[in-house]
Amino acid sequence: MFPMLNSFLFLTLVLLSTVFSVKNFRSGYSRAGRIALLAAAISVVVFSLLYKWEAFHFFLPAICLLLFLISFIPLPKVSEDLKKEETEFDERDIVFSRYRLKPGTENYLSYYGKKPEKEVPDAATRALPGLLSKQSRFYHRFNAAAADASFFLLHHLRDSVDGEVREKTGGHTPEQIGNYLRSLLEHYGVSCYGTALMKPDNYYSHTGRGQGTYGDEISTDHKFAIVLGSEMKPRFTATAPLSPEVVETGSRYVDSAVWAVQTASFIRDLGYSARAHIDGNYQVITPLVAHDAGLGGFGWSSLFLTEEFGPRVRFSVVTTDLDVSALPVKQQTSFLSFCNICRKCAINCPSRAINPDKLEKVNTDRCFKYWNSVGTDCGKCMAVCPMGHPWGVLKSFALRSYIAGWLLKKLDDIFYGRKPGSLRIPQWMGNK
Repeated sequence: MFPMLNSFLFLTLVLLSTVFSVKNFRSGYSRAGRIALLAAAISVVVFSLLYKWEAFHFFLPAICLLLFLISFIPLPKVSEDLKKEETEFDERDIVFSRYRLKPGTENYLSYYGKKPEKEVPDAATRALPGLLSKQSRFYHRFNAAAADASFFLLHHLRDSVDGEVREKTGGHTPEQIGNYLRSLLEHYGVSCYGTALMKPDNYYSHTGRGQGTYGDEISTDHKFAIVLGSEMKPRFTATAPLSPEVVETGSRYVDSAVWAVQTASFIRDLGYSARAHIDGNYQVITPLVAHDAGLGGFGWSSLFLTEEFGPRVRFSVVTTDLDVSALPVKQQTSFLSFCNICRKCAINCPSRAINPDKLEKVNTDRCFKYWNSVGTDCGKCMAVCPMGHPWGVLKSFALRSYIAGWLLKKLDDIFYGRKPGSLRIPQWMGNK
């Protein structure tokens, strides 16, 4: 019995190592691919040399049994209560809105009259080269143009987020519409999606940079939300903070924005109110809505993580008065207990905006300042996160078991590096 079990386990180990190697090579992680392939080869050699040793037949089954037993030791609970004291978020306070303020204008004088402590550091950020600037550290002529093309399209999609609501016809129920919509989203190619009941706190309180007048109060009429996510390709995110990462960011924001505009228009055509919330024109706080939709949770870096893709997702939201409860709502996932073991995002953050010693909100001012220095949206915290690597089912275990979490962190350091460098820019992009 044990020889057969041992043979089966070794064969499984070799197959998993080979599959893992192929996934990493396809994703551009050549280091991880080579190590996985080496592990498979070593397993075959060890098995061949020791197969006739009787005691060896008990080795792997015993190791698996031991791991199984200690896997029941849970991760120490880490509090997720990082809420700010105020109960609402004003879009005028985010770094993107403040960066747009023009000195001497009414909005500039009004904002810094209320928040004078922000004026000097914001002026220092504006003095830097800026995103996609020729003077920035990681400027790449073609990649800057490609990213700018995405943001150009996003800017022109702003006027398509809302529209006329048609008269209800056909007598279709919300459940029938929701079931159709679920298949439609899969047809579009949406990477992940979910629905949520909207809360007042999920909306910004006032407009800061989106459609509408600066400082206007934002309506919270819609009761339901559909969250649409587009996966960022690891071959590009792993180049962070180099320019291919910002090309991928813009492309995936465009994907999610187009899906949102299409979905909102579809709902309005059936007689229900709907508005798309896309990059540069949000009225909702997207990560909070995604959290309520059960798509994931927040990590040590304050980034929103999904179990399948980690932080490699860009989201849009559609708010509506259509009851979309027929769409799936997943159970919310907690990542912070694993993050407490890992902290690779903080260790690798080039701007030191993430505290490696204490769980607290990321310093967005310091992070955004770095963006404007290097000319990209960095993404290093996203690139190094083990939850964004193709570990498969091991990630699920790591979120619940102390030994699995510890093992995943150690394996990730071995395969990808504790402080990994940036992957090379894809050859077709050149070095322009």
